[in-house]
Amino acid sequence: MSTKTVLLFYVLFGTVLGCVGEKSEPSPVGGEETATDTNGTPQLSTEESVAETAPEKTIEGQAVPIQLDAVIGGLLATLGEGATEDRIVASTALGEQAAEVVSQHADWLKAGSVSQRRGMMLMMTGKAQVFPDETFSLVKLALADEDSKVRSIGVQLIRQLLPMQAAELHMRLLGMVKDRQETSAIRNSILRLIALVPGDLLQTETALGELILAEGDDPTVKQAALQSYVKLAPTEPAVATLISVLKGSDSNEVKRTTAVLLGKYGTRSKEAVDLLGGLMETDDEDLQEASAEALARIGSPSIDILVAKLDSKNRLAQQMAIFTLGVIGPSAREHVQRLEGFITEGDPDTSVIAKEAIFSILKPR
Repeated sequence: MSTKTVLLFYVLFGTVLGCVGEKSEPSPVGGEETATDTNGTPQLSTEESVAETAPEKTIEGQAVPIQLDAVIGGLLATLGEGATEDRIVASTALGEQAAEVVSQHADWLKAGSVSQRRGMMLMMTGKAQVFPDETFSLVKLALADEDSKVRSIGVQLIRQLLPMQAAELHMRLLGMVKDRQETSAIRNSILRLIALVPGDLLQTETALGELILAEGDDPTVKQAALQSYVKLAPTEPAVATLISVLKGSDSNEVKRTTAVLLGKYGTRSKEAVDLLGGLMETDDEDLQEASAEALARIGSPSIDILVAKLDSKNRLAQQMAIFTLGVIGPSAREHVQRLEGFITEGDPDTSVIAKEAIFSILKPR
């Protein structure tokens, strides 16, 4: 162990004595007085009497205590929860003895404190290529950890695993996604990752579809599930599922994401034009805009519903319909005269939108 590491222990970690695996303060250099009790019997020093042990683990049926190093424990604790400058110093010190620390990763994940477990996870970030097997072992332990931050870092580390290693975690990840007791942040992280994890595509598609259509779940989870689902599902069932979500969801955020995704299928989403047209009447401007954008991407099949919205009493819906007809372009040529009727002195904003729409429709291609 380097001199720098020992000095770091004395300078930085005197306040963390008592953590799992941390020693008591050593006696002064140059000698150690042996205490005696009232009967004159020699007593062991604190360092000798307090064993460096953590909860016991069982090996081949025999209980063996997990031995944890105090200096490493202090460094890991600081890396896990210390101030920024101290964490940088701790990270450097741990890097100097990375092989030794990594060899103990399972013990720290099983018996370390929360801050030490977090530190262990952070230390392993970026080291998967050097320690592939140890990283895989660490991730498996982390995904079952009681601390959400440890689990979260474990999910992030999956991106650094070898494909065959990540594939072994596929079913566990699907289980975590379905578990509503898991934090939404972790479920969302997995959903953004799941399309990249090797596994049974049909099984993944089915699980995501069920999650999307389930009632009462976190809207952010549904949004993340939608994004991954359309990457995996064939066009026809995907569009049908998106339309079902658009009909049944009570979340404007989920509807907005669904509208955007439907637009990406172009004319193949033409069955959704009536629903999207109806959403242009909502009071949620983001949802209105997403619906209008989807209709523009669907193109010609959207023209009739957009022309109908020219009579809307919702001024914003009316303006969006005019603008969207302009985006669709020449296919809306027969409605130019209708658009000219919106060029009036009494409504300059709508007049500008109508002029631009007409120009776009008639512009030579």
